Amino acid sequence: MLVVGLAATVTVTVTATAAAAAGLPASVDRNADGAIVIGCLGDSNTSSRWQYAQPDGYSADQGWCEQLGALIDDPRVRVVNLGLGGATVTDNDYGGVPQARLHYDGSEQLAALLDTEPVDIVILSFGTNDVLSKISGVPRDIVDNYNRLWRRIQTSDVLGFVATTPPVMPHRRSGKYRRDLGRIAELNARLVETFAPRSLMDFETGFVGADYLDDIHLNAQGQAKRAAEAHRRIVAIAEVTMPPAGVRAVGWDRGHWARAEPADVSAVVAGD
Repeated sequence: MLVVGLAATVTVTVTATAAAAAGLPASVDRNADGAIVIGCLGDSNTSSRWQYAQPDGYSADQGWCEQLGALIDDPRVRVVNLGLGGATVTDNDYGGVPQARLHYDGSEQLAALLDTEPVDIVILSFGTNDVLSKISGVPRDIVDNYNRLWRRIQTSDVLGFVATTPPVMPHRRSGKYRRDLGRIAELNARLVETFAPRSLMDFETGFVGADYLDDIHLNAQGQAKRAAEAHRRIVAIAEVTMPPAGVRAVGWDRGHWARAEPADVSAVVAGD
């Protein structure tokens, strides 16, 4: 279902013939409601609504979040896409526009997701606009904002992932983003240093000019690469020992989820 509007939400229900036992383990269903809801938060490369409108764009089911849902062979899976063009992980007001309505930053997107959906998995995929818009532009500050959202995810007892930022491809058309390549690379290096490997999705490597519609927007082929990486990481995290639904999964301990009572969660450091 595609809801049309500036703050539209793309929701896709994936139907599969395989039994649930052949898909993700029950422990991924964090609220034990019988469904596995995956929330995708990010900018235009997550929303993909800009790409839909281009003559050489792609259909609404070819964004990485929607392709991810189709890749997971599990009838319980539903993906919810709250991405929005121009969004940043850093809080912003874009000239005073009410953010609660437009979800232009990560805090508002995450709050909307947690308030309206029985979500089990959250994927954060921002960074491009943080660097390009100069709202902050400093990689260290951008990572601090990821950390803030990460703590909210952990205290909500959902599984969280942070995706690295795709490079810009300045040779594609205008070349005007060439100066930003270094800062995107620095941002990704800091994300890798900050978050545990099992909590990261690699949306940085393996992309070529043929994966882009323009300097910054991926085409369906590029989105398929992101979907494949997201699928790989979710399957990998599901294969390790995890606490059962209802037990807070607050961090990693020797490759397994560490357990903690709710009172202990405030002491968790992102990337543990």
